[in-house]
Amino acid sequence: MEYKKYEYDNYTVHFFNTDKFKSILLSTIFINEFTKESLTKSALLRRLLTNTNGILKTETDMVKMSYNLYNSYVGIENILHNNVLSTDFFMEILEDKYSEPGLLEKALDHYFNTMFIPNVENGKFDGNNFKLAKKSLSDLYDTEKDNKDRYAYLKAYEMIDPEYLRYPTIGYKECLDDLNEENMYEYYKEFLKSSNVNIFVFGNFDNDKVLNIINDRVKGKFSKNENKYRHNNFALEREVKEKIEQDKNNQSKLVMLFKLSDITDRERNVILPLFNRIFGLGSDSKLFKNVREKKSLAYVIRSNISREDNVLSVFAGINGESKDDVVNATKEELENMQNGEITDDEFNNAIISRRSMLNSFLDENTSILYSNVSKILTNNDDIDERIKKLETVTKDEIVEFSKKINLNIIYMLEGTNKNAED
Repeated sequence: MEYKKYEYDNYTVHFFNTDKFKSILLSTIFINEFTKESLTKSALLRRLLTNTNGILKTETDMVKMSYNLYNSYVGIENILHNNVLSTDFFMEILEDKYSEPGLLEKALDHYFNTMFIPNVENGKFDGNNFKLAKKSLSDLYDTEKDNKDRYAYLKAYEMIDPEYLRYPTIGYKECLDDLNEENMYEYYKEFLKSSNVNIFVFGNFDNDKVLNIINDRVKGKFSKNENKYRHNNFALEREVKEKIEQDKNNQSKLVMLFKLSDITDRERNVILPLFNRIFGLGSDSKLFKNVREKKSLAYVIRSNISREDNVLSVFAGINGESKDDVVNATKEELENMQNGEITDDEFNNAIISRRSMLNSFLDENTSILYSNVSKILTNNDDIDERIKKLETVTKDEIVEFSKKINLNIIYMLEGTNKNAED
């Protein structure tokens, strides 16, 4: 694979040339700082831009265009990375030799029409499109409120920082009422001006031809803005914070948050995933085998990592009366690892599992692209580099790293209705 970078005043273009796959991937990533209100606006904008545009003014027209492009479509995804929101306009197109001559040019035209020619009249979004998009988002809020696992995670993170907005990339329902066709169009224009913009193309294509099309369509659309990405470093509290709320469920939802103090990039990107695999990820992890299986304290228990936030989380579905036992058993498993209690089988299985997962990514064009996107935007390693570094890890490194993990938050959404279904 060959990589080329083209830097311009207000945007950067990245080309990854490879003939390994039959399709070409497009990804334009807009990076912005965000607020509670702008998260909601971004979630609504995603729907406004993909439902229709200024040329294809109905959803039926958009579906027909997708059909004519061999089922290619423009998607938009919002992802939170600590202090920034990345908005990804993505598209996957069959290479011309597997479809028809000129397909890439047609797809690029539709791609940039969706990005730059919204369905707008008289300085505001089309009323019917806006109504449908707003209802779609409102309905999503109504279904999300029943997701108790997600709610428990969110409330636990709020105990670290009340202003923390890690999970709700769909925004907040209370902010939706203030949005209308006019102020959303103003937000769209500001979104283009305020973003740090990177354009990625991955596959087998003519660099000069594609670069000319991109420059012709995006020239003058953006203002220069720096990438403001950074890792979160929440202050380490001396005391563990605990909170219990009640809800009419049968099963209680327990979330424990562990802060990672003063960790290095190697620990964050290489050691942490291996620790997590041994500690609580999968059916052969310590939490699953000992807390769930041996002690029968949880219906489900697993650990997860948020590398950008320097946080390790443990989620458990339990009987509310078992909370203290589950917390103590989890702490015991961590203390055992801190004392060096990691078997050769646990260590080797973690390496094998991680290597297998990373190798599988090398067969997926999207995984290869986005690992390189992550490397460029956040200084993470690409897949090949992760595999190489994996082979250098020692058991002692995992033990020493585990000593930097500290329990800070315990949150439980206690189920009070023993006859309810979760």
